[in-house]
Amino acid sequence: MKRRRRARAPDVPSQAPQRAAPRRDRLRIAIALLAFVTVFVTLAVVAHSQKSGTWDEPMHLASGYVALTDGNYFVDPTHPPFARMWAALPLVAMSDISVDRAALKRTSSPEWPHESYEFARRFVYVDNDADRLLFAARNMVVSWGVVLGVLLFAWTYEWLGFWPAAAALLFYTLEPNLGAHASLVTTDFGVTCALFGAVYFLWRVCRRATALSVAGLSLFAAAAIVTKFSGLILLPVILLVLALAVFRLRTLSMRQAAAIAAIMALTLYTSVWAIYGFHYAPAGATDQVLRFTGSALAQQNTPWLATVVGWVDGRHLLPNAYTQGLVYSQATVRQLPAYLAGDYSMNGWWYYFPVAFLLKTPAALLLLLAAGLVLLVRQRIRLDTPSLWFVVVPPAVYLTAAMTSGINIGLRHILPIYPFVLIAAAATATQLLSSTHRAPRIAFATLMAVWVASITIAYPHRLSFFNWFVGGPANGFRFLSDSNVDWGQDLKLLKRWMGDNAVTHINLAYFGTADPAYYGIDCTHLPGAPTFAVAYITRPRLPGYVAISATVASGVYLDPPWRLFYRAFADRTPVARIGNSIRVYWVDQWPQASAVGQSPQDIDAHGALADALLFGQQWIDLAITHYRTYLHYRPADAQMMTKLGVAIAAQGNVTDAIAVLRQAVALAPDNGWSERVLAEMLVTAGYLEDAAQHAERAIELAPSDPAAQDVLGVTLVLRRRPVEARRRFERALQLDSGYVRAREHIERLNASLYR
Repeated sequence: MKRRRRARAPDVPSQAPQRAAPRRDRLRIAIALLAFVTVFVTLAVVAHSQKSGTWDEPMHLASGYVALTDGNYFVDPTHPPFARMWAALPLVAMSDISVDRAALKRTSSPEWPHESYEFARRFVYVDNDADRLLFAARNMVVSWGVVLGVLLFAWTYEWLGFWPAAAALLFYTLEPNLGAHASLVTTDFGVTCALFGAVYFLWRVCRRATALSVAGLSLFAAAAIVTKFSGLILLPVILLVLALAVFRLRTLSMRQAAAIAAIMALTLYTSVWAIYGFHYAPAGATDQVLRFTGSALAQQNTPWLATVVGWVDGRHLLPNAYTQGLVYSQATVRQLPAYLAGDYSMNGWWYYFPVAFLLKTPAALLLLLAAGLVLLVRQRIRLDTPSLWFVVVPPAVYLTAAMTSGINIGLRHILPIYPFVLIAAAATATQLLSSTHRAPRIAFATLMAVWVASITIAYPHRLSFFNWFVGGPANGFRFLSDSNVDWGQDLKLLKRWMGDNAVTHINLAYFGTADPAYYGIDCTHLPGAPTFAVAYITRPRLPGYVAISATVASGVYLDPPWRLFYRAFADRTPVARIGNSIRVYWVDQWPQASAVGQSPQDIDAHGALADALLFGQQWIDLAITHYRTYLHYRPADAQMMTKLGVAIAAQGNVTDAIAVLRQAVALAPDNGWSERVLAEMLVTAGYLEDAAQHAERAIELAPSDPAAQDVLGVTLVLRRRPVEARRRFERALQLDSGYVRAREHIERLNASLYR
């Protein structure tokens, strides 16, 4: 009986020359690419048109525009400007763009980093039409998405053939994480495209060095390092691979490798200077420069980098904004808090990105990767081993660098690994489809159906995509935050929901830099609101609708008291999910998290939250609830007992307040503040003799407290002893000349004496 042979992938020799596509392939390649461009661009434009600006987009767009029009790179040096300037190109052709150039005069001041986000927000949402600017700029980023798709197809075609290339292109079109960021004005997708392009042309160079391949390698590598500082990781990878090509693969001679390295070095060096207008200073012909290398932050977080960059910058070897921006970006990101499945950290977790990858990558793609590993081990698929290194090693290096960085705020930081993942998935798909058995083909068809269904359901909300292994996008907020699920992108959809449901006002806890007022949203800003809305934060209008961004709900950027404030919403069913990033609830009375099994940190949070509600927002009833919860666990805390008494009195219940304050005094008879507050309540209730005794005791315990002197003076006035009262009021002013209450009491006393 004849033995059936196993299906194998094509064995492409490592030194095979790049050939033009056969004539029979040219038509179907053109059809495939045309179909891809049509579908990809349509999906991207329709999706991004429905989204408000994400957190970082105003800064990227504003800094890119100012760099193009003013030659000023001070606005935000944390990223090189190439991708930003590319996105801002359409704005240059708009004659009515307004820029606050008075603000630009402050960009070199030490205070500017604290002002820059407000400048960017105003540029997009106040001074100009945000939708118009973002639509044009986002389409420029979509063009990078088309370029990456073509590169992905080209590499897969040259390595594995037409149908694997078509599969890779299909997977790319369906991949939600790449699709989401290919529609946003940030540097993440630009560096993804540039890194992949550089590795693709490096692969071509190491197979057979041609002028086109060397040029492609040099230009894409240059684009990577002038788009995002993480692109610099490409440089040692390229040098290592060139060395392998010389000494291991023997596809290049030493002279060829040296020439390629020299061409690259010249291209990269020239590109960095060119993108900054060949000026050392960040604003052209000025003597104002950035000096981050000597800052305490840089010396503490990146001392070795600060030293190296300081040497380079001191000799003007590179533009000042590039070198100092590198130090500033690396020093500041190490202080970002992170969130993972209910845990918080300021240092991150080494496994954060692998977990995020498993949560946010489509289940079908993960299963294809798993199947590929199984086939590789069990069937020993014969792939071109050197080529396989190019698909595996660069993303592995990039992922490893990300895992050691401690920057755990978004899957977007490992976005460059995804194109390589798609090539691997295409190789697996080829094996499944070429099998002589039906089961692998049925399995592949099933995976594709599941993949298409999951993307269809999630679209156009690709940024907040989570796979079905964790319950889909609706559950994403339980595991990750920030740009993984909620980057401020859904104010447009919130406004649409309000219009559809005749909601004229909403209580909003929003994470982002977009301005709700721009979208016509009448809201009460709640704690966790953006910086520009902090001054307007107040208690919600209840009963009413409460909209909470997923990042606010996670509490990653909130202090523990405000995390507690929103905790009760985690298990409540919302009346609406807006793009899976904002959850809307109908609230009659603000809900409380369970008080069972409180940790010491939770108990502290109850006390701090009660203080914030009482003294900050005058939300008396809720403050009382949290004081009582705190005292349930720590009943001997006289300070908190006193505050509870103050809160109860603020409700107008003086009798109960006095009872609570007497408990506080009994718990801590040496606490002058408790004595004084009790004296004030007793005066209010008319118990003057008792009030005087506690006021005298308060003075005895806290002789420098002007309020104690004042309250004793009030008891003396009411007991018709004005001379003694005056002495107490005057003593209060001696202790604190600005104590207004004592001055008012003296004025009233004078008025009564002259009457």
